[in-house]
Amino acid sequence: MDFELVKKLIISQIPDAEVEVSDMTGTRDHLDLKITSDVFKGKGLLAQHRLVMDILKKSFSEDLHAVQIKTQVKTL
Repeated sequence: MDFELVKKLIISQIPDAEVEVSDMTGTRDHLDLKITSDVFKGKGLLAQHRLVMDILKKSFSEDLHAVQIKTQVKTL
């Protein structure tokens, strides 16, 4: 799994996103994502995570085994 590609894909759909991608297990198919964006404002946690997963599923449905997502709204 190319982590830079994951980051670019998320940013292509959420342009203001700050994205950190790391590997939880060393196998490169268990991702830990930290995403900060104004797009999450007013959305519940499930809706935020669903938004991210919908982006990832289009390109990586075969390559991902597990994803841990942490989302937050940008603060000043």
